[in-house]
Amino acid sequence: MLELILVMETRASSNTDYMYIKSTLDYYYRPRTYGIQKIYSESKTELIKQDEKIHKAFALTTRKPVVIIFADYDRNEIINKEIIDYCFKNSYELVWMNSDIEEVYLGKKIKNKDKKRKAIDFQIHKDKLLPKLNNLEEKDPLKKEKTSNIICVFDKYLSRK
Repeated sequence: MLELILVMETRASSNTDYMYIKSTLDYYYRPRTYGIQKIYSESKTELIKQDEKIHKAFALTTRKPVVIIFADYDRNEIINKEIIDYCFKNSYELVWMNSDIEEVYLGKKIKNKDKKRKAIDFQIHKDKLLPKLNNLEEKDPLKKEKTSNIICVFDKYLSRK
């Protein structure tokens, strides 16, 4: 069994990114074949500064750990390159959301004040909404807006339903 260590840009208090990620896992993949630990970096620039939390997550599991970094692609080439290099250096997986998770899953930008409500709505209606999304399996999401490689990464480790 695997332990997915999910490192996300969002804050723990909002938890919005995790709602979309968990909806994807629940819809596409077999349950109880993996564990999940969540790490909230609170911003994109902090994603590469989570070594201590990641090492603690390793210590808390007896399963094979897989670290997956979730990053929005926002045209800041310097930060994007730092994240790519960090993941490569540490053998972590990298899931891109171009340009952010709401655009990938909802098709549009969402105001900060509405993000939590929209994420909860998505989670409730995932069985109707996820089958309509064909943008989650983009091999190079940096070249195409409103896409992600989330399914490509999960398929490496998890069995579909």
